Amino acid sequence: MSHEFEFRLDNAAKIFAAQHSKRRTTMFRLSADLDAPINLKRLTTAYEHMLVRCPYYRVQLRRGLFWYYIEPCKTKAHVEAESRYPCMYIPFKRRGMLPFRVLAYKNRVIFEVAHLITDGTGALNFLNGIILEYLRLSGHIIDSQEQVLDCEKPLDPDEFEESFTKQYEKGIPSPSRVDRSYQIKGKGFHAPKFNIIEGIMDSAALKKEAMRYDVTIGEFLTALLIDTCQNEMYEHSLLKRPIRISIPINLRKIFPSKTMRNFALTVEPGIDPRLGHFSFEDVIRKVQQFMKMELDHRFIKRQIARNVGSEKNPFVRILPLWLKDPILKRFYEVFGSITFTMSFSNLGRVELPEGMHPFVKSYQFIPPPHRKKVSATSIAYDGKTSVLFGSTIDNRSVEQRFFSRLRKMGIHVTIRTNGSE
Repeated sequence: MSHEFEFRLDNAAKIFAAQHSKRRTTMFRLSADLDAPINLKRLTTAYEHMLVRCPYYRVQLRRGLFWYYIEPCKTKAHVEAESRYPCMYIPFKRRGMLPFRVLAYKNRVIFEVAHLITDGTGALNFLNGIILEYLRLSGHIIDSQEQVLDCEKPLDPDEFEESFTKQYEKGIPSPSRVDRSYQIKGKGFHAPKFNIIEGIMDSAALKKEAMRYDVTIGEFLTALLIDTCQNEMYEHSLLKRPIRISIPINLRKIFPSKTMRNFALTVEPGIDPRLGHFSFEDVIRKVQQFMKMELDHRFIKRQIARNVGSEKNPFVRILPLWLKDPILKRFYEVFGSITFTMSFSNLGRVELPEGMHPFVKSYQFIPPPHRKKVSATSIAYDGKTSVLFGSTIDNRSVEQRFFSRLRKMGIHVTIRTNGSE
């Protein structure tokens, strides 16, 4: 098979390409703090080696008659200095623009990438591959142990597989449509302003609290976000609407796939306060039951059938791109943005080869900025869990309520912000 990568965008990428704008950049960030200040020349070399190892990322977005498509890009790798606001706009619809950037600040390595290229799992794999190569260039002998992308190993064609299409089956009914959800109130910011509030806590303390309710850490944090939004709604809104948290699910854990492209879909656990108030214990059980049901591969295939089936629709296929763009934006509004209160992307615990562990101190995960939205992420490493909120509104009460609840439960939380308030 040729490695010129003449493939089309994957199913999720088509929607992200249509959404891309200065207000909705579709960029997200993963970063790692190392044990020593970054050598920029060495990091640039490691970055260049990774682009050679992963040519399916060294691409540019091109505009066709009917669809956007991807073609190879010869733009050289260079490391930038970190800017004040994360996840800033890249005009990657211009020729020669890579849809991601690598930045450095003191001892921090940062990878910011447009969602049309990959999801959180793919981005983390790429970042860790850069760090492994950087450490090797620094003189350390490290075995990747098949846990990290390795520049010394050959390209695996399965890494650029379009896994959505592979799992698509005709005749599966689409999931039911859901109505508008509660939206957190607040005045929106103009791009590129993006407020970040991060809480660092002990993973063992968090797990102990989750075990009190016999749920996972992810289910516990999801329930706490829902309950926090419920309290926010009761205080600030007369109109009651369903509260839903949009959670990306890594489909590589459900279907066999090694893809480094997008392979995630969202589920939306929640409550409907129009039925009455839900106690925290009620919310916990609702989340637990919902996740057990929705993570069944048969239910996930309903979403794949809807999304890929829409793309295969003959009417959609013949529409010129200038008409498709607004339709895809509208598709996201109807099936996405207004149906959830906030998003919560949980990458779980980062596992590294034994040889890398002493050099990597912590990770941070920043979500894409959504117009007039609050979004949250979680990532755990070396006994610490980071829960981070990214916001494009001036209302900070959800974040304050959330971390206050954790402290009242006896979990110590260290707060960091990007100083934009």
